[in-house]
Amino acid sequence: MTASHMIDCVTKDETKDAFARILAVGGPNLPGVSPPDTSKLASRLRRRGLHIAEKARWTLTIEEAIDGILAGKWTFYIHVGAYNSVNVQVATSPSGRRYLKTELDQDTPDELLFLPQCW
Repeated sequence: MTASHMIDCVTKDETKDAFARILAVGGPNLPGVSPPDTSKLASRLRRRGLHIAEKARWTLTIEEAIDGILAGKWTFYIHVGAYNSVNVQVATSPSGRRYLKTELDQDTPDELLFLPQCW
């Protein structure tokens, strides 16, 4: 089973088009859920049962998040309103570029672009 992680912020470049504007996504480390981590060393240590000190938050580049979803390693969601969770999925722009959007979005990643900036 893949781990599901909440995205609550994005790093964006306002000068790019909507399909390329999001550069990275981030969220809180939730209790009982291993954070998404692209570090091979950290994942090998975790598999051996060694404790790794976790930061309070995680951040992935958009490419890392897309690769993780396509590989079946992670799923992501956002909160819309107080109680509604919406899944994040990989989509392809008209120019062939892969990007993230929510199930609610038509073409562009509007719901993700409304999230606050990651710091």
